[in-house]
Amino acid sequence: MSEKVREYAVLGYYSVLDGLEKKTVSQVAARMAGGLLPGRYVKEIQLRQQETAEAVSVLMRAGAPPFPATDDLSDPVSHAARGGVLGFSRLREIAFFLRSVSAVKTFLQKGKEREGDSSAGFIADTAGVLITADKLSSRILRAVVSDTELADDASPALKRIRGEIASHKAKIKKQLARYTSATSYEDILMDKLVTLRNGRYVLPVKAEQQGRFPGIVHDRSKGGATVFVEPQAVVDLGNMLTATEAEEREEIERIAAELSLEVGKSASDIISDQQTVSLLDFIFAKGALAYEMDAVEPEVSEDGAIEITNGRNPLIGRGKVVPVSIRLGGSEKILIVTGPNTGGKTVTLKTVGLLTLMAQAGLHVPASAAVFPLTDRVFADIGDEQSIEQSLSTFSAHMKNIVEVMNMSTEKSLVLLDELGAGTDPAEGAALAIALLEGLRKRGALVMATTHYSELKKYAAANDGIETASLEFDLTTLSPTFRLLMGALGKSNAFAIAEKLGIDSSVIAEASRYLSSEEVAFDEVISGIEADRQKGERARAEAERLFAEAEAAETRRKGLLAEVEKGREKMLRNIRKKAEAELEETEYYAEEVRKELKALLKKARKIGDAISVEKLEAASLELAESSNLIQDEKRKLKKIQVSRHAQNSRNQTEGRALTASRIHIGDIVRVVGTDLVGEVAALPNEAGKLTVQIGQMKMSTSMDSLEDASSEAYKLDRESSRGYGKIVTGKMGAVNASIDLHGKNLDEAEMLVEKYLDDAVLARLHEVVINHGRGEGILREGIRRLLKANRHVSKYRTGYFDEGGDGVTVVTLSRR
Repeated sequence: MSEKVREYAVLGYYSVLDGLEKKTVSQVAARMAGGLLPGRYVKEIQLRQQETAEAVSVLMRAGAPPFPATDDLSDPVSHAARGGVLGFSRLREIAFFLRSVSAVKTFLQKGKEREGDSSAGFIADTAGVLITADKLSSRILRAVVSDTELADDASPALKRIRGEIASHKAKIKKQLARYTSATSYEDILMDKLVTLRNGRYVLPVKAEQQGRFPGIVHDRSKGGATVFVEPQAVVDLGNMLTATEAEEREEIERIAAELSLEVGKSASDIISDQQTVSLLDFIFAKGALAYEMDAVEPEVSEDGAIEITNGRNPLIGRGKVVPVSIRLGGSEKILIVTGPNTGGKTVTLKTVGLLTLMAQAGLHVPASAAVFPLTDRVFADIGDEQSIEQSLSTFSAHMKNIVEVMNMSTEKSLVLLDELGAGTDPAEGAALAIALLEGLRKRGALVMATTHYSELKKYAAANDGIETASLEFDLTTLSPTFRLLMGALGKSNAFAIAEKLGIDSSVIAEASRYLSSEEVAFDEVISGIEADRQKGERARAEAERLFAEAEAAETRRKGLLAEVEKGREKMLRNIRKKAEAELEETEYYAEEVRKELKALLKKARKIGDAISVEKLEAASLELAESSNLIQDEKRKLKKIQVSRHAQNSRNQTEGRALTASRIHIGDIVRVVGTDLVGEVAALPNEAGKLTVQIGQMKMSTSMDSLEDASSEAYKLDRESSRGYGKIVTGKMGAVNASIDLHGKNLDEAEMLVEKYLDDAVLARLHEVVINHGRGEGILREGIRRLLKANRHVSKYRTGYFDEGGDGVTVVTLSRR
């Protein structure tokens, strides 16, 4: 960053940027964060704020994108574009960056698809301009397997060369093994060890035996007792290996140059992608900082007032700062803040200035709500900035800053002045402070100044366009509360603080005598106003509390009513759906039974079993009657569709309400607000719930959700409500949840399982167990082939240990 701006340093803006920088991932984004300056145009600032808001939205919904932690690639990529050759580590770094670009683009554009075009628009559109170079990334990573090594498949030539190298090495080692394994060389070799010297395979030979071992000496031991000899028999192979390794190095250099050339061709795209990804990284760092600070998006306009609600200084711990609410601007462009020392005046001043800078920089501000006008500069003369090196006193240092303020400020400036006029004679300092404020008021600048001077309080009270505020002081505990009270003049409370700190009361009384009667009277007026204000504030707070409680109670009441209505509507829909589903399911099972009866009847007729034929024909007739009843019930459900308005009118008819004394088992009732009619199956229990039979379905409900339906033009056919499920109900009670096939051969077992699955489906079983035992697995495999083809089977699995393990198969049946 270039030379720091003094005001930014004083207000803590650079400390905020340090926190922002830590939220970035890449080196380039970190530089962006460290160099962030407040915007100069409203549109620019609003765009920055939109970026931050979108980033917060994405972070809360989907988390952070996978940004690459990459150094600035501009130099190596530009080097490649100029024909330079990049090292393997640089190539891999570029490839991993390109892969991350694709991941970031996919992440952000999927978010846009999920939320629609209106959400995360700027961010998704920015991600959309990413070019990505997946082919180049894949090519590099396939070829370069580490920072120092290429894959064998990096090129056909390299693969061939490395194959030859391996072959040469194998032949050399095989030849050398003849020496190390032969007993005739034991007194010649120092050790049966093959080693490398200068890239050649050698054997350690005793120096005194060198003449008996023909070959080339490549090295000697330090003591000279051992010479490292390449046997003459492998010299030619060694030469071939050396030549092939040189060829390998040339091919590796060629591949590196080729990959670097491809990077160079895509240099502009890669650099563009890094700039775009770094921008996105920076934007999401702003979002992460906003999320961490629990900040809000401020409004920024060309002019207007600074309005901050529950603003917090982000450089002070969340639990240690008292939020400040403040308004500065409009018809009152000067705000004079009073209060005791250590009461929070300077922190308040810094908070207003810092949040203003953050808002114009596109950062969200820690507050409940905030509005800022555009400022051309924030001036800040805060704290004791005495310069010993320049031999300036406190007063002189302040005046040096004030000169700049008076010369440079405009109607668009925000001026923050701490203890204006302090450091010199109080009378002269107060007079100078008033004159400076008048000059700034004429310029039209927004001014916030802190003071202890009573003269400035009087000046504020006597002039329009000047607002006052005071840092609250608790007279009971004689300590500051750090709350800013807009409109209050405030007292310095010097005497009260001094007495609390141990100054003798007689000294305090003596000091009071030296105050002028005018000063005493002014302080008494301020004290009276402050007492009235506190009393009014307590009354207002109590009224607000009662109003909030009343509003909350009304909201709860409306919420409960809505929840009850919503729950009732949902219950009625569920009841209707369940009734329809019951009829559909029963119809399906009846059809299954009909098919089974038909098959059995066919078999019985075939074998001439007259008794079975008679029973089966009777059952088929009964089933047909049941099917007709099912269709009647379905038609009845469709027919009973009455409008809600007409139904509500019926609900209000006299005599419909049910009471415990008027209700009996068998009474016909209707579920209020629906067309569902049933009969009372059980009287109310201790909880006031009674049971109603509606077709094949029973429901438990309270009496106030029912009404008398005995006078309806239609009655429930009690026989129809019980008759059509006889066959299915009979099946449900007769089928076990498992079948044992021990002792059966495969043909017998398959017949039994087919029949068992049909019965299980009719009995509405969801999961059954087939116990076939372990044995040689013939029965198990045959049964599983059958299960795979059976229409009733949704899936099957081997039993768990506690279910029987390999000896059983657990079958899940489909629910059609």
